[in-house]
Amino acid sequence: MIELRIAEILQEKGISKTEFADMMGIKKQNVNVLLETNNIKKLDEIADALDVDITDLWKDKNVSEPSINGFIEINGEVFTIKSVEDFNKLYQTLNN
Repeated sequence: MIELRIAEILQEKGISKTEFADMMGIKKQNVNVLLETNNIKKLDEIADALDVDITDLWKDKNVSEPSINGFIEINGEVFTIKSVEDFNKLYQTLNN
């Protein structure tokens, strides 16, 4: 599972959870669930709202590239993800 650093970004930008909820159009009670999401479309929305690249949401900025390895199933099609590059290609495909 990818560890996210959304809460850290909120703190770095001085954005409260209430403000973040307003930015995302959700109730404040749902912010903690959103902070732990692995939903690609939600991560895209979060990155847009925070004005950061989606890969900035991953933890451990000391590592040159986050470690990603797994499978993503979208509409019955399974994609193998072995690198950030694979993830970014899939992400770009989904956005086209």
